[in-house]
Amino acid sequence: MKHTSDRPKLLLVDYENVQQVELARLDEGYRVIIFVGVSQKSVPIELVTSAQKLGSRVEWQKVTGDGRNALDFFIALQLGRVLERAPRPEVVVLSKDKGFDPLLRYLNANGLQARRVNSLAELQAGTSAPVQDPVLKRVVELLGRSDKRSRPRKRKTLAQAISAMHQKKLSRQDVDRIVNSLFALKLISEAHGIITYEF
Repeated sequence: MKHTSDRPKLLLVDYENVQQVELARLDEGYRVIIFVGVSQKSVPIELVTSAQKLGSRVEWQKVTGDGRNALDFFIALQLGRVLERAPRPEVVVLSKDKGFDPLLRYLNANGLQARRVNSLAELQAGTSAPVQDPVLKRVVELLGRSDKRSRPRKRKTLAQAISAMHQKKLSRQDVDRIVNSLFALKLISEAHGIITYEF
């Protein structure tokens, strides 16, 4: 992809929390740090291959020490370093862990441009034509016809509903991709664990 902005960008990946890391979605302005937990012994060859294409723009951080949220503290430390740096890059944290949100709000209030995404597809929100994927289109049509009060309100029940719509023939990765696409296209949003539909 072409570099679309002069502002440097930094992606911090919580690999313990999100294993679907589609680095090909990034433009050339991104530098990437992938944080890997001490108990994670292997990384898929697809991720390694896509990371190699970024050359010196990607860095792997193996977190030393085990414990609850250990990796999160390393990412928080990195965010603090970024806040002290000049010029400050735009920062994206790839993680489904909402525990980062209060810290990111604080950093934004103090001059850092930072946000959390569940999937790298969210970085392209609004750039792709609406609902071209036939599987996604079917999901939107079926949800759109259903009673608004009976639509799934939690991420887990939405994933189960999508799987049921396709007679449980979709892989878990495909279901996750559909859910992430719904977020990326701003067709759904989530606050306090509750999903809101925008269609």
